[in-house]
Amino acid sequence: MTVSAVIPTYNRYESLVNTLMSLSKQKELPNQVIIVDASIMPANENKLKNKFPLLNITYLYALPSVCTQRNIGIRAANSSHIFLCDDDIELPDNYIFNIKNYLLQTPDVYVASGLILEKNEQNKWGYVYPIKSVSQLCWRFIFQQSVWCDLKNMKTNFFNQWIYACICNFYAKRKNTYTLAGWPLITDFKEPVFKTAFYGLGASIIKKEWLEISPFDESLDNHGFGDNYGVALNFPQFPAIHVLTNIHAYHHKINTNRLPASQSYYKRVLALYYFMSNNKRFGITNRFFLVWSLLGNGLVHAVKGQTNFLKVTVTLMGKILTSKPKIQP
Repeated sequence: MTVSAVIPTYNRYESLVNTLMSLSKQKELPNQVIIVDASIMPANENKLKNKFPLLNITYLYALPSVCTQRNIGIRAANSSHIFLCDDDIELPDNYIFNIKNYLLQTPDVYVASGLILEKNEQNKWGYVYPIKSVSQLCWRFIFQQSVWCDLKNMKTNFFNQWIYACICNFYAKRKNTYTLAGWPLITDFKEPVFKTAFYGLGASIIKKEWLEISPFDESLDNHGFGDNYGVALNFPQFPAIHVLTNIHAYHHKINTNRLPASQSYYKRVLALYYFMSNNKRFGITNRFFLVWSLLGNGLVHAVKGQTNFLKVTVTLMGKILTSKPKIQP
């Protein structure tokens, strides 16, 4: 089993260097590191190669589009497996070694990742988006919005325990797949490994053949909103992603190139609608629930006075109800 790391990058030289530093310290180095650079001022290829002599670097150039960049890197790889690596990821030195060993020990598994950690509102590393109360959980359930947290330890009382149990039972039956509105659903974080349909693939090792079967959709926005969703949705197995809970990848979410939150939200919902409309797993009922989930979002935006988000939500509902699925360029 050989592994090629594919790193798309755009105007993030310092972050890229930090990621390469992390890769160079791996207990087991990738066989190949493919950097696909779309920066306005591309990095100095020779300088990077001299700085990281242990890494077998292949340096490619491309126009800005994270999906296109990833596909270029995947096609150029000469390994059996691809390590999809974002340019703002930091890894412990045993990351590739542990995931590779897991794949070798479970030959029927073709996609594996560690837990992806990001900084939360308290500036602490976390891998879930906590739901603070049963009432919030009920709201998410009623409007079939995304749930990405372990529900086992939620505090309940005598009056809401029954509804909490019913909701947990519903999610347990759906497993780690998607809500009726199509949003990612992860409620089972069983140790040491859990299986899920959707996950951030920015620090995952995937059989190259699978990424050739289900490439990144280049019709998406250049920022790639929804890219991992589309790839995972079309994997030959579903759900297919195995997440190792005892090893972590730290996603720094560098602000460079990131759109304002309301624009990101707009493009992410459009991408979700696009994939739902073009996949046989989803039907008109799911599209109805997607609009219903947006109504729930809109009510929250209205109560909180989030005018920009409310306008975006109303626009999205109108687009979904009146037009054919289309990704805006």
